[in-house]
Amino acid sequence: MFVEKHKDLKKYAEITKEIKNTLIAIKEVKGKKDSLKIIDQLFEQLYKLMPKYSNNSEFGCFINACDSSLEEVLFDKNLLAKITYLYLEKRDLNDVVPIEWIQALIDKRSATRKGNVGEKKLAGILETKGYKLVKNITEFKFIKKVFAKCSGKGDFSNKALKSHFGESIGKNTQDKKLDLIIKKDRDIFFLEAKHMKTSGGEQNKQILELIELLRNKPKRPNLHYVGFLDGIYFNKLFGAEKAANTEEYNKITHQKKDIGRILSKIKKNYFINTAGYKKLF
Repeated sequence: MFVEKHKDLKKYAEITKEIKNTLIAIKEVKGKKDSLKIIDQLFEQLYKLMPKYSNNSEFGCFINACDSSLEEVLFDKNLLAKITYLYLEKRDLNDVVPIEWIQALIDKRSATRKGNVGEKKLAGILETKGYKLVKNITEFKFIKKVFAKCSGKGDFSNKALKSHFGESIGKNTQDKKLDLIIKKDRDIFFLEAKHMKTSGGEQNKQILELIELLRNKPKRPNLHYVGFLDGIYFNKLFGAEKAANTEEYNKITHQKKDIGRILSKIKKNYFINTAGYKKLF
């Protein structure tokens, strides 16, 4: 959970206030005689305000409503100008900055923060049980209880894992990387972690990704694939919580049977929650 106020809330409010003042200035100057130079300066000021702490402002949210992203407007100043003029036309503008609104927007985006927090949680559990975090394959091979964070390059990239262990990670998922690789004595575990609280389009995609991971049949007896599912959806999947409706119940039942069938055939793989994770390692 993320129930405390964001540590940078005041900074978000300051930048939001500056963005609003700049937009108000652009609106007032626009169309006036000999205003082009001043408008150019104001847009340059707006551009400098956008990179950090702007995504939870009303204007930052409007950029998303225009089917664009902050990265796109920072790459294309003409796009920033077009969206600015559209904002001034379609939205009411005032200089009030209710700090609780900014916190509410941060709260709404809290799901995007769970990935890093989840990885830290898993790493923390391992460290309390005597596992060492390493960054190179040499240490990984010679230490009995060890783990590493998978990455897009280096010793723990998909390409490197294939070279070291003969396993084709990401072959059917556009080279998507796993989260952790863990070694316990001779056993090596390739782990992907998800956090789900409810079912839905994006959530179903996530559970299917874990199911696809479990379908991998390791080439060596000491290798294992691990699907880790955190959040209350695991409780629904295994009967501790009731499904919301018949459609969700049918979907959950189908997913549970899929997982059961796969694990009955590939007994070296695991599907676990936090309690299972602690027991396994």
